[in-house]
Parts: sequence; structure tokens; C-alpha cells
Amino acid sequence: MPAHVLYHHWGFVEPVDRMEWVVDVRVDPGTRVGEYLALLSGSIDGSACYLGLQTDVSDPSAGRGVGKGLIFSTWWSFDDADLRIAPGGFCERGTHEGRFIGVRNTFDWGVGSYRVSLARAGADRADGREFDWFELTIAEDGPHGGGAATLIGALRFPRRRSGIPARVDPGGILFMEVYAGAATWRDVARWDVDVTALGDGRPCPSGRTEYPSFPHGQRMPNCNIRVDTASGQVELQTDAGVSRIDRPRSW
Repeated sequence: MPAHVLYHHWGFVEPVDRMEWVVDVRVDPGTRVGEYLALLSGSIDGSACYLGLQTDVSDPSAGRGVGKGLIFSTWWSFDDADLRIAPGGFCERGTHEGRFIGVRNTFDWGVGSYRVSLARAGADRADGREFDWFELTIAEDGPHGGGAATLIGALRFPRRRSGIPARVDPGGILFMEVYAGAATWRDVARWDVDVTALGDGRPCPSGRTEYPSFPHGQRMPNCNIRVDTASGQVELQTDAGVSRIDRPRSW
């Protein structure tokens, strides 16, 4: 570990100010195995970032995982001036995946529907450079949702061009990763989850699924990914009893 087990390549073709993901958790994996659903591994105005849900978020100050939550990281900076910690949240500065900074917060997600949002949240200027802040939030969605969003935290990104606000770049991928607590593939906890992505309110127009062999050259056998091409909903499953039924495909 870590081992990437499922990919979906988002087919957005234009930069956007706001990315949203409707996340429908069908089966809750619990916290025994560390699993990460990265909703976006991409970039903002050319600066790499990723974000998503984890079953057991690591808090460096506590020296251990603190349960379910979300994370948001970037590799362009190693400076705490480029992050804002949310109430109840914390940050991480690490070198184990390259030099990065990130914001984290706990959120006890489970079976249900959620809306995760990445949006520009104000401009900034420092040392003669122009920046934009991007906030990550999560809220319950669906008929029982509509409540206040929980702020995970915010990161600051440099603008490519002066006077033009930073935007979320097209492309990027969704991935599912196993990062702790499993000695074999069969130890991976069951997780059934569906994801739909929107850019500035418009559904993702296309995409491509993949069963990766990153980073150790092996593919997890007990997982499956498919796409409902009518809605663009990506359906992911991991479990000892899951079979890889759907082949990789573009849509």
C-alpha cells in the first residue's frame, strides 16, 4: 500500500469556477480499512491538487487516524500561509508523497447522499503575486439534505495570468485507493458508492473508466466500476465478493 484500484477520467473540456460532486454512499465501509475516494486529482490554474473522502483521516498532531472525513491538498506550496483551517479542522505538511500542504476535517459520512463542493472563495495578493482561495465543503443532499455545509478548509492558488481569476482545470481523475489496514485484497472493506460530477452546474459530458496497476504493478481483482451513460453517474464497488464485471470503457 498505497494501491490505486479504480479510476474514472473526467471529460470536462473547459475550466470552471466551481466543481461539485453528488456522492451517494450505498454501503458504508466503516473505518477498519483506510480507503480514499479522491473525487478529483487534477489542478487549479496549473497547480496540482486532490481532494475527497477518507474512511480514517490521519491527524499528524494526534499521531493516528481520527475517523471519517475529507482532505484537500496541493503540491505547489509548502507554506502555511497558503492554507486556511476550518473550525474543528487541522492541516498537514508532508513529504511522503512529494512536498505538499493540505487541510483536513472530520465528517461522519455514512449511507446517504452528499454534495461536495470546490469553489473559488475570494482573491488575495502577496509578494507581488495574485492568488485565489478555493474552499472545500460537504453537505447532506437529497430529500433530507439542504442543511448547512461543513467547511473542510481552504487552499490558496496562484493565478496563471494577472487579472484573471484562477479556475479548476478540465480533465483530472477520480480514483479509489486503499492506503492502510489491509494485508490482502480480500481484507478491503466493502464500499458501494456512486458519484456524479458537475462543473458550474453542468454534468460531466464524457469520461473513461480504468482498472489501474499503480503503483505496484498489480490490479485489484475484487472491484468494479461502471458508468450510467444517460446520467454520467459513476458506480464503484469494492469487496471480497465483488467481481470485475464491467470492462474499461469510454463514454
